[in-house]
Amino acid sequence: MRTTTRMPGVLGVLALLGLFLLPGAALAQELKLKVEVEVVLVSNKGDEVTPPELQKMKETFQRQNFSYTSFKRMSQQSIEVGSKEPTEVKLPNGVNASFLLLGMKDGSAKLRVTIPNQSAVEVQLGRQGAVYQRAGNHVGGDLVLVLNVPAK
Repeated sequence: MRTTTRMPGVLGVLALLGLFLLPGAALAQELKLKVEVEVVLVSNKGDEVTPPELQKMKETFQRQNFSYTSFKRMSQQSIEVGSKEPTEVKLPNGVNASFLLLGMKDGSAKLRVTIPNQSAVEVQLGRQGAVYQRAGNHVGGDLVLVLNVPAK
């Protein structure tokens, strides 16, 4: 008795290849996210809050028992953070903060924030509001990054 094995047709081979190639192709695509980065100098020199929108930040810090009295915006920009290469932001104290998108799930994003001479941290950004991250010393105070996902 003779047995024959059938070779899959061209479409079958392509379908099998597609099953193996598509997941890899999907993983190769870079994730990107727009992030608003505000650099704020906080200190105990005076009681200036510039611009007035930083009053909310001051109140949040007071509730958390951070005793800063002065809040001054040093810069504000919108950046695009990707999952393959870090995006850098130059800070007034001469270092660069770098941001890398680690993933997105259920309307929130996980970022790795790296600032020289400090530990890299992972932060969760979403609809819950701003995330504050200390970014080093500067002219008698501390720099704080205010990170937000812009409203669509």
